[in-house]
Amino acid sequence: MLRSINQWLRQPKGVTLLELLVVLVIISLLATLAVGVYSKEVVRARYARTRAEISELEVAINRYFVDTGQYPPSGSISNIPGNSAGSAWLQVALRASMSGNFNNPASRRWLGPYIEWDYAFLGDISGAGLFPESTYALGEVHLIDPFRSPYYYINSNDYFSLGGTQLPTNHPFRSTETFYNPTTFQIISFGANRTTLPAPSRGLETDDATNFEGSLF
Repeated sequence: MLRSINQWLRQPKGVTLLELLVVLVIISLLATLAVGVYSKEVVRARYARTRAEISELEVAINRYFVDTGQYPPSGSISNIPGNSAGSAWLQVALRASMSGNFNNPASRRWLGPYIEWDYAFLGDISGAGLFPESTYALGEVHLIDPFRSPYYYINSNDYFSLGGTQLPTNHPFRSTETFYNPTTFQIISFGANRTTLPAPSRGLETDDATNFEGSLF
């Protein structure tokens, strides 16, 4: 009897189709969970970088203001009434002065460059990379966010003409102010979905990132 049991234990055993299917299902579930966790971490890391870049831009813009006495111009050469497009003039002002040549700046008061920006995150209005930068006209090269969309920048002088983001009607400051950051500037990243609400509510989608002070979002 004992010998028969030992012989049975030593016999090679095959894997049934059902067992194989169970293993494949488990592996598939684990892979799906891993991909989901990884994707969320990638998005979270991009938002962290976006917030850091917006803070970096705020510092650079304020340094520019201290030196030159004014904030950089809004948008780009693609500006149209009610819509400031991207951040090309901001890129020019901070990296090369409004002349486009940091060796011969437009103003003697310009003491930049005020930022160092990863070349891979410079691009056109669609977010596409540069091939190369010299082939683009002044005012066409934008600062690109980690989600591959141009940062949206608007000087407070242009809020009425180019559509600055307004405080919601239920905002506690709306009785005395119309716009976020009423005397400075607005910076917006359209976030993971690369879209936002139309003016005057740009930057107020839940996945947007901004420099708005007193935001309810």
